[in-house]
Amino acid sequence: MHRIMSNPVAMRYWSTPPHTDMDQTERWMASMVEDDPFVRDDFIVTLGGVLIGKLGAWRLPEIGFLLDPAHWGHGYAREALAAYVERRRSLGSTELTADVDPRNIASLKLLERCGFVETHRAAGTWQVGDELCDSVYLRLAL
Repeated sequence: MHRIMSNPVAMRYWSTPPHTDMDQTERWMASMVEDDPFVRDDFIVTLGGVLIGKLGAWRLPEIGFLLDPAHWGHGYAREALAAYVERRRSLGSTELTADVDPRNIASLKLLERCGFVETHRAAGTWQVGDELCDSVYLRLAL
């Protein structure tokens, strides 16, 4: 995961700047594993046994995903998201939500193709490094 989380291209629209050291990524990974499964539901995305990203809910029902740019545009995020939506539906979730930087057109299109609908927008919602970012909020009724 550190290879992806230290990549400025991959992290362009993430909620934190790129990770600067392995310890930072290890702490982040530990939080994924150790958190309450009724609050957090995150998964590593693999392709042929190789880690290519993560997808899931850092705080249910809000989801997020991060993929290695080398694998963008091949449908892997859509496949992982579809599987995740089915998982949450089978577990009885009634909705999933997302908070997306409006400049992240690819993620917005992916979420819309998977049935997410924009609910509203807000300005200045995330401070990422020295940049103040906006949000587009989306919802998928399950």
